[in-house]
Amino acid sequence: MLSIGGGAGSYYLNSSDDARNVATYLWDNFLGGQSSSRPLGDAVLDGIDFDIEGGTPLHWDDLARYLKAYSKSGKKVYLTAAPQCPFPDAWIGGALSTGLFDYVWVQFYNNPPCQYSAGSSTNLANAWKQWLTVPAKRIFLGLPASPEAAGSGFIPADDLKSQVLPLIKGSGKYGGIMLWSNLQSHNTQQNNHQSGTTITGSNSSLHMATRSSLVQLLLIAVAVAQIVGSQAGGIAIYWGQNGGEGTLADTCATGNYKFVNLAFLAVFGNGQTPELNLAGHCDPTSGGCTSLSADIKSCQSSGVKVILSIGGGAGSYYLSSAADAKDVATYLWNNFLGGKSSSRPLGDAVLDGIDFDIEGGTNQHWDDLARYLKGYSNSGRRVYLTAAPQCPFPDAWVGGALNTGLFDYVWVQFYNNPPCQYSSGSTTDLADAWKQWLSIPAKQIFLGLPASPEAAGSGFIPSDDLKSQVLPLIKSSGKYGGIMLWSKYYDDQDDYSSSVKSDV
Repeated sequence: MLSIGGGAGSYYLNSSDDARNVATYLWDNFLGGQSSSRPLGDAVLDGIDFDIEGGTPLHWDDLARYLKAYSKSGKKVYLTAAPQCPFPDAWIGGALSTGLFDYVWVQFYNNPPCQYSAGSSTNLANAWKQWLTVPAKRIFLGLPASPEAAGSGFIPADDLKSQVLPLIKGSGKYGGIMLWSNLQSHNTQQNNHQSGTTITGSNSSLHMATRSSLVQLLLIAVAVAQIVGSQAGGIAIYWGQNGGEGTLADTCATGNYKFVNLAFLAVFGNGQTPELNLAGHCDPTSGGCTSLSADIKSCQSSGVKVILSIGGGAGSYYLSSAADAKDVATYLWNNFLGGKSSSRPLGDAVLDGIDFDIEGGTNQHWDDLARYLKGYSNSGRRVYLTAAPQCPFPDAWVGGALNTGLFDYVWVQFYNNPPCQYSSGSTTDLADAWKQWLSIPAKQIFLGLPASPEAAGSGFIPSDDLKSQVLPLIKSSGKYGGIMLWSKYYDDQDDYSSSVKSDV
């Protein structure tokens, strides 16, 4: 199987015709078609795996239909998918409803509301029942193969055999388990700790992939990642704190950014009336920011995730209790995410998630806020959580929250903190701090930088130094996600993102 997508890729389908073109490319270069430059030689793969974790949810059903139609050409094209466990999947839920997928290996990890946790299989079992309603031939339990393979969701082998498999193996659609990844499986030998009869599918013809076949699958995934550039990092940018930085739509239209953080919801918590501060762009108190809805949707249609950043360096915010955190989460869901409110500050656009840029107040209850927000992922649309801690490790404000494993992306501010930033041509302090940040249970870590010398008191890295000295040190990290820049206004001054994008 060839797996397309992944957590760090750059991909989306902009139309049904685009889906047809991608299907043609896949058929000619990896399946039963003909091409003068087949990346994996003349071997004919068995099918295509949809590991879609970004871009937009549009036209994956079209791609599935076009690919499946090639089965009429003499060799069956198997279709598989690796959705996240919150049901339905935010990206390919529609495609899965077509009934065209043979096997679906659901990722029951990095999503605490629907995974095994602390000896309890309740959330996993409830989600498993939902996934059985998908019109696919077999459903697989997707797991990390070691504790290090994912931020959360690892199930010790004995617990898997004694607690989890007995709950799900009686399902008519049970197919086995999926592991991420062969490297981690090799490290833990988890697959050797389980007998074939323990994990074999109900019809004795489906079973967990052997180590050799997992190696083949991993190599194929790596190959396609190199072909489509999915291993390249992305750039996150902060927008909203300077009226001279251009519109949000124009920001996304540059093509330089994968994430745009709207800065900031600067007042909230402890009973305060929340206040959005977009410094000169619009006045939310008079409803003047609802016009941004069209810009947000335009960004999202081009594959850019738009996230609301809460906090900031000059805000008034703190959480007085777990109940206060719950109230703030409810407000954020109803006013910026997938909920309903009569007075949504940014109109009817649904943002992709919440960014924790917490630089004051107290360090209490941010973990509670993260849990309540992530819990809304069960409502049908994934809520991404990101954070922008300072580089001294652990972060004084959100260090505890980051340990929950609920955060998808963490862009660490490697500036205004000389003990852990680039300085005078030396990468030592930055590299040492980077290694510490890799230990947190987040999906990807980003290198946060000022976009010009004027953007921060210290820590600016000239673009040539970034490309020649810093990126080579950190890009090989398994959790490397790219860079974050403060901010769009300063990026415009030096065109920093354009000068480094191809190297990020």
